[in-house]
Amino acid sequence: MKTPIFANVFAEQWDGLPPALKAHYANRGFTRDRVTVTGTLTIRMGPLLRFLSPLLRLSRMLTPWPGDDVPCTVAFHSEPGSNAFIFERRFSFPGRAPHVFRSKLVPQGPHHVIEYMASGLGWRCGYSFEDGRVRLFHKGYVWRLFGVDLPVTFLGELLAGKGFAFEEASGDMSFRMAMGLKGGLFGRLTAYSYTGDFTVTEMALGA
Repeated sequence: MKTPIFANVFAEQWDGLPPALKAHYANRGFTRDRVTVTGTLTIRMGPLLRFLSPLLRLSRMLTPWPGDDVPCTVAFHSEPGSNAFIFERRFSFPGRAPHVFRSKLVPQGPHHVIEYMASGLGWRCGYSFEDGRVRLFHKGYVWRLFGVDLPVTFLGELLAGKGFAFEEASGDMSFRMAMGLKGGLFGRLTAYSYTGDFTVTEMALGA
């Protein structure tokens, strides 16, 4: 029987995850598994990022607008040809067409993942479950070109700062989370964060 992709990422910590987080990370590699969560996010953006919102919208990186309690649906996909864990986020900003932001998490070994954006930019992060929280630790940036990961940590940290995130269960099938970017050359001008609460609403796990 196939094990969840993130069972190997969390390694010895997997068994200690609460049910809501195990459901969140239930997808198995090389399948068509799908888990869906719904909730709301409060998004904050520095003034320079807001100015660059048309570029963010075209690049499908992050979200192009700030907002309070923005409805959001996230589908976690597996794909038959890989061990990747795919995030497909759908943001419903009032008065705007839905914005879809897709990324792919590829395990690199225990407690280490790279999250690739559509542009090829990748965030290297550590994954750990500590004190009741899943914590994501910044480990640098890469840019994937022609199948090769080129290190761009210095430039990425200079322009965007360092990433961070956490998730924690708030019920049997619900969790709260936060993520953000801080630091960098422009400081608060390019600060970015979102916080929210989600409930697992669908688990379609094949045989």
